[in-house]
Amino acid sequence: LTPSLFPRGDEDVALSIEAALVSDGVKLVHNMQYDEVKTVSVADPVSMVVIGSDGHEKIEVECDLLLVAAGRTPNTSNLGLEDAGIDYDRGGIIVDDLLHSSNPNVLAVGDCVSGVPRLTHMSGEMAKVAVQNGIFNDSWKLSSLVVPATMYTEPEYASVGRTDTEGDDVDVFMASIEHNDRSILEGEEHPGFVKVLCAKGTDQIVGAIIVSSRAGEMINEIVLAMSQGIGLTGIGRSIHSYPTLGESVMGAGLSYIRSQWKILK
Repeated sequence: LTPSLFPRGDEDVALSIEAALVSDGVKLVHNMQYDEVKTVSVADPVSMVVIGSDGHEKIEVECDLLLVAAGRTPNTSNLGLEDAGIDYDRGGIIVDDLLHSSNPNVLAVGDCVSGVPRLTHMSGEMAKVAVQNGIFNDSWKLSSLVVPATMYTEPEYASVGRTDTEGDDVDVFMASIEHNDRSILEGEEHPGFVKVLCAKGTDQIVGAIIVSSRAGEMINEIVLAMSQGIGLTGIGRSIHSYPTLGESVMGAGLSYIRSQWKILK
């Protein structure tokens, strides 16, 4: 139904992940609108055919398994939320920045909360916030959390903060992993890249994108920098062990530093 796997994401991410999938033998059909699914055989294994069109011609895809990504919605029915005076909407339970619901004695965390990323590590961090605020009367704010996300493809795709590289309000600093020695030693066929987005004209990090075999681990350094107010210069000036894929994160920092060099006359 879309022109790429990531129609709202960075184009380089789509190109990298799609190339890896195709090299693994995956056939991608873009812009397909399916019309029907027919069962061809009920024997073991089951055989089906998906019939549709890409706008130009009829397409039939034979398969023995159909995976439907239908998304998720919180199950808030039959919980007695109305009786407890807890407000909720289609997205889940409504909370304030300290995780209190409309009932001040009830805090909510995780996938049942409206408007938060439905990620396991997000739920875990929200649980910490709830304990800190609910039991120890602290004021740790939900809005202060810097939340990464990782897609466990091969290579992995990890991101945090802003991922839209278009616009005049950001500068993008990139480091390719193609010449990273650890990637070369591992014989990686799809080494990927690191992109760090900074507020225009500064080293203030507002987001990052990593495509790499260890992207889910590499992104944590950038999460730390964003949450603690460390600029991209700080990452570029930090020594990284050699040979590691993390050097490519440092490489994005060095890219920023080089952009500040003055031309010698």
